[in-house]
Amino acid sequence: MKEITQLEELKQIELEIMKKIHKFCVDNNITYFLSYGTLIGAIRHQGFIPWDDDIDIEMFREDYNKFCALFPNVESELGLELVNHKTKRYLGRPMSKVIDIRTELIELGFSGDDKLGVFIDIWPIDGVRKNKYRQLFFTIRYGFLKKLLYANISIPPDKQNLNAFIKQCLKPFSRWPSNKKKVEIMDKIASNIDINESDEVACYAVSSKIIYKKDDYYSAVLVHFEDADFFAPIGYDKILRKYYGNYMELPPVDEQVPHHICGIYWK
Repeated sequence: MKEITQLEELKQIELEIMKKIHKFCVDNNITYFLSYGTLIGAIRHQGFIPWDDDIDIEMFREDYNKFCALFPNVESELGLELVNHKTKRYLGRPMSKVIDIRTELIELGFSGDDKLGVFIDIWPIDGVRKNKYRQLFFTIRYGFLKKLLYANISIPPDKQNLNAFIKQCLKPFSRWPSNKKKVEIMDKIASNIDINESDEVACYAVSSKIIYKKDDYYSAVLVHFEDADFFAPIGYDKILRKYYGNYMELPPVDEQVPHHICGIYWK
C-alpha cells in the first residue's frame, strides 16, 4: 500500500467524495448542510480551512434516514461505501461516514471500529423538546450513554482534563451494554423527538448542550467550496457564532494543525 502523507492529496479525495454525495442528494431530494469546520472553511476561505483535513455535513433525521436507506443502492458504482452501526463494515458511533473504498484509514483512539477509508462525516440533526424538564432528562441520559461509548477512546496528553478524568472513571463500566446497543439506544431516544413539533434543533452526537433555532436551518443556500458549490444552512452565521463565537478570526498558530492525516493509504 502507498501511504497518503500530503494534506492536499487527502483533501482532493474528500472533495471528490463530497461532489458525489452532493449529486446523489440533489437527485434524490435529500437536504444536507455543510457543518462545523467545513462550513467555516466555505464562508471564511471559500474552501477547506488551510490546515483542515476532513469534511462534515449534517442532515435532519428524516433526510439522514432516507440517505442511509438509499445510498447503498448506488455506492458500488460510485466507488464509495456508507458505514455506520447498522452496516456490514462497523462504525460504533451515532453517525455515519461515507468512505472511498480505494483507501484505508485508521482513526486513532477508536477501538472496536473496522478499518475505514478516507471519509466524509454525516451527522443527524434532531428536535428539542419544548418541555424543559423532559429535555433535561433526555440530555442527561443521552450524555451518560455518550460518555460510556467514548470511555475507551485514547486521550492525547494535551487533553488530560476533567472530561478525561471522567472517562477514566467510566472505563470499567463501558463494556455493558455493548457499543452497538449504546448507539442503538442513543439513536432511538434522539429520533423520538419530533422535529416537526420543535422550534429548536441539535446535533446530539456532537453536543447535547448546544441548541440552535430551527429557523436557521429553514432552507439551504449554495456556497462556494474549492471548485464546487455545496449547501449550507441559511442561518449559517448564527449557527457558527453559537458554536465557535467569532469564527472569522483565525485561531492561534499552534492550533492550525490537521487531525486525521496519519495512517492513511491507497490500497
